[in-house]
Amino acid sequence: MQESVSSGQKRLEAYVDRTLKENNMEQKDSINGMMQARKVSCSFEEKSVTFGFPVRRWQVNRVGQLHGGMICTAFDFTIAFLARFYAGKNFTPTVSLDVKYIRPVEVGDVMLVKAKVTSAGRRITQLVCEAVSQNTGKLVATGASVYMNVDTVEERQI
Repeated sequence: MQESVSSGQKRLEAYVDRTLKENNMEQKDSINGMMQARKVSCSFEEKSVTFGFPVRRWQVNRVGQLHGGMICTAFDFTIAFLARFYAGKNFTPTVSLDVKYIRPVEVGDVMLVKAKVTSAGRRITQLVCEAVSQNTGKLVATGASVYMNVDTVEERQI
């Protein structure tokens, strides 16, 4: 039996809230917590989520713009969130993450990262994402990723 869009949307929103609380509060000293992701939007029907990442001074490269590794981290955070949700697993390791950098992001801006599931199989989930500057509305980077669906709780019991 397939889940209705309205019940799926409620489940997705609850998962977003729970995950952000866990990352931003309980794991505040980890890289995920330090990124301070915020919910912008989510759509069960589209299989997508958008998080906002405030750009802070500690995240910059030598020329004072958002470090490419931070863009990659924001992509990984956002995409992995969706991979876990749609796989129904508690851990989905990254198999590949391809990022194309287009333009810089300045300190004080908010980078909006939207991820979308393109294929959710039994063992592999494929996703795409893009980042835009909230201040300019311009595209910052794009990405594509593959995640493996692994339930570490079940595997530890074997």
